[in-house]
Amino acid sequence: MRNISRSGLLFTAQRAHSVATRIELTFALPKVIREEPPATVRCQGPVVRCVVASLNEDLPVIAIKILDYEFMRTSTSPPVRTT
Repeated sequence: MRNISRSGLLFTAQRAHSVATRIELTFALPKVIREEPPATVRCQGPVVRCVVASLNEDLPVIAIKILDYEFMRTSTSPPVRTT
């Protein structure tokens, strides 16, 4: 992962995806709040940009717009879903 914000995500992928293709990603966040356990985030959204591999990059770089995400804590509490 290269960059993440509340509205989007920029990451390196194994293969290129067409713009408007809706994809789902799951990734782990580091523990940063003492009282909270580490979380896994599942998000989905359309590809808004895909830069294919070049001389400086071995793999394509993809940007998605996050439309929906949820935090999945490792504790027994239910996932927190945000749309």
